[in-house]
Amino acid sequence: MNLTQIAPDLWATPHYPVAEIANTRAYLLTRPQGNVLIYGLGFQRAEADESVLDEIEALGGVQLQILSHGDEASPSLEAVRERFGSRLACSAVELNQINDYAEGLGIDLTWEPGSSEDAFDGLEIMETPGHTKGSISVRYESPHGQAYLFTGDTIVPKDDGGWVVNVAEQQGGTAVDLERSLLALRELSFDLLASSAYVGETSTAAPSQEEWQAIVDHRIGRLREWATA
Repeated sequence: MNLTQIAPDLWATPHYPVAEIANTRAYLLTRPQGNVLIYGLGFQRAEADESVLDEIEALGGVQLQILSHGDEASPSLEAVRERFGSRLACSAVELNQINDYAEGLGIDLTWEPGSSEDAFDGLEIMETPGHTKGSISVRYESPHGQAYLFTGDTIVPKDDGGWVVNVAEQQGGTAVDLERSLLALRELSFDLLASSAYVGETSTAAPSQEEWQAIVDHRIGRLREWATA
């Protein structure tokens, strides 16, 4: 098996290296109204592992793929669309960067505050800029009784139990925006957090509300230190 089941309706794709100590993966959310693939698979088109796509197909395929920010764009987007005929969505702010990287593949849907597109039904999408100019996060209330929070690269876990935040200034990220986004995420309740990139092999976490708020507070403190250094 390539996919790892982490909840009754949530599956994680294999780890894909993006840096010396960092990996990325996507998550397949299975829903009666159509499955959602959150983030990018990571692999390059020539390296497409058809067995991963076969397993996704066995679970119902993909109706909609959502990217949290431009770093998740890769030739794997083409492989997903070719196999499933899925629609591709991102933040309206990230549209140009993703379109450029996707070499004309095209974005089918863009999200911005107030969007009422039916394809986003049941998905709470939030502006969380700071890592990049147009990063978004997604929260989903599963009918199985858990809430999932997909933070992209806005805040990511580490194998040692720590957490990382990063400002990609070359992609329009700012410390001011990131702090504001972290404060918004701090107030959310959830049972499982799943990031896009992560340090090591730990891509999910399930902190209590109190633990989560302490994590965010600590990261904001370190972010302020970095911004004023």
